[in-house]
Amino acid sequence: MKEATKKNMSKNPYTLSLAYQLAEIPYQMAHFNWYPQLPNKAQYYRFGNKWRQYLLFWPHANPEKTRESVLVFYHGGAWRAGWPQIFPNVAAFFLQAGFPVCMPAYRLSPWFQHRHMREDIDSAMLKLLELMKINNLQSKKLLIGGMSAGAELAAHLCFDKQRLNKLGFDQSRISGFFSIGGPLDLDQMPPFNALRQYTGGKPGSAQFQEANPVNFLDGAEKIPAFFLHGSADAIVPMRSAAAFASRYAGPKEWVEIPEGTHLGSMRFTTDNTFYAEKMLRWLHDK
Repeated sequence: MKEATKKNMSKNPYTLSLAYQLAEIPYQMAHFNWYPQLPNKAQYYRFGNKWRQYLLFWPHANPEKTRESVLVFYHGGAWRAGWPQIFPNVAAFFLQAGFPVCMPAYRLSPWFQHRHMREDIDSAMLKLLELMKINNLQSKKLLIGGMSAGAELAAHLCFDKQRLNKLGFDQSRISGFFSIGGPLDLDQMPPFNALRQYTGGKPGSAQFQEANPVNFLDGAEKIPAFFLHGSADAIVPMRSAAAFASRYAGPKEWVEIPEGTHLGSMRFTTDNTFYAEKMLRWLHDK
């Protein structure tokens, strides 16, 4: 093989590992949908007139375990696929742990970009606060996180203090932030087309930096944070979350899954009891 060809291949993000992890998505999603036993059907609420402006809400968790937070989970899908209903494993895991659970949807690229998604997560939060009051949960805090692209959106909500203030509350209302395979520093991501569609600009542009949640860190973070990432993640390289975590000044726990793949990091919700215990220990005071 010519040296130039080797060099080009080394720069190509579509490696064999990436191809394998993309190919495993149907299998992993089938596993997530087969495994869980949801205790009850979710309540469905809209927060806008677009198709994907809705949320699922389980206000009543395990009655034997009363927690002090409502858990908010944002689904993944490269900002251009996915919806809350494909992650029943997440709802089942956190409901069993004692949390009321909210899972919002949001508009997707390429038709919409990060500013529209941010509008959706803000609107969903206002709707959730209304539902918490209706269900006598207004004294609860909010435990916010997500998987992959959903973790990136959750970081926007948690760490953009100005937008939080516009919503009528501050970070003291947030009991924790968690990221499962999250692309939290977009500068560390490969130049995927999905990333450009989401940000609406090239790396280094104003639009790109506005969409990069690492830019909201100011060194005064206090929210407890939990990062779970597979070391072999080829869809969201671990360096993207690690760069964010290294800059994060607040209390944090970093958990690396050796040779873990992108969707493999979600198996703590089903059959990976070792990492389930790590998550549950972090959740114990939430």
